[in-house]
Amino acid sequence: MHTKAILARTLALALALAGSASAQAPATDAAAAPEIKVNVTSTPAGFSVAADRGKPVFVEFAASPALTAELRQTLAAAGYQLADTRAQAGVSYDFDGAFQALRPATNRTAEVRAGEFAEGSGEVATKSARGKSFMISANPVVTLLGTVFANAGNSTGARDATNIATVGDPDGKCLAKCEGWIYRQRAVINVSRTEGDAKQTTSALATIAAPALQPGELFARAYADLATATGLPATGRFAARGKAE
Repeated sequence: MHTKAILARTLALALALAGSASAQAPATDAAAAPEIKVNVTSTPAGFSVAADRGKPVFVEFAASPALTAELRQTLAAAGYQLADTRAQAGVSYDFDGAFQALRPATNRTAEVRAGEFAEGSGEVATKSARGKSFMISANPVVTLLGTVFANAGNSTGARDATNIATVGDPDGKCLAKCEGWIYRQRAVINVSRTEGDAKQTTSALATIAAPALQPGELFARAYADLATATGLPATGRFAARGKAE
């Protein structure tokens, strides 16, 4: 009996020490939140809007009257001279962009133009059907990378609706190799500055791999870095739009 008591106390002590060590162990990298990465590029060279102060400036954000108006108001408040038409302007700023996502395991995709996202409401829809990828001719980064998003299957969408109703995901429930179900996502925003025959373009590409779509967060980070690089005014519309989803 004495031996059994000693063994019991030894086992209890070992379990206690193991529990303490486990509680003090640092969190693993797998538990860390996904990180948004941003890359800013300029062709042929970067520019700063500060150099255009005093020139009549025309501003347009493609597919978004609201963002166009916001940028005009902010630039005017900062002392810039705004032209009502492109013909009246000495310098023009033209914005465009897009969000794309791919779930490699199932070839599910999502695509939306930056201006349409800013103007819209609700979540960005996903699809699983063969078709042309969403591309913007004025956006070389998206045009270059867009071809990887061709996919096949489920042309009617009926399976998606059933899976959403039963398990909350259009692809159903993941049973194996679930890391492939993470969406590879990117959002690009670019601005082209045109003065006479000279044109300069600066683009910001934000990327992340995450289980849920994050178009608002990616657009917000891309625009923020674009604004930092060029001196453009900030906008909270993308971040606010993302929170509203």
